[in-house]
Amino acid sequence: MVSDGWHYVAELMDLEDGAMTARMVGTIPVLIHRDGQRIRAIADECSHQAGPLHDGELKECADGAPCVVCPWHGSTFALSDGAVVHGPATSPQPHFDTRIHDGAVEVRLA
Repeated sequence: MVSDGWHYVAELMDLEDGAMTARMVGTIPVLIHRDGQRIRAIADECSHQAGPLHDGELKECADGAPCVVCPWHGSTFALSDGAVVHGPATSPQPHFDTRIHDGAVEVRLA
């Protein structure tokens, strides 16, 4: 469970541009994706069978936005809002609002 409010996850300069990184927010593993000054965040455990999404493949979806493909069974999720793009998953990933505050990346459950 994630408590209300903003949660620190990393310094922006410590996140590799264009890469996915796993971080913990309370007891929840979160996938963080940095694209320049834009940060996207979704729950890291796949809604299908809890595969580690940060170990998956980052790809461009049909609309040009970034998606992640689960390394276990190929479910694909939009990094913008956790929506299922391709199954076998049928439930979206919880997603997080993000912000950069004084160089620190923070997230809160959307």
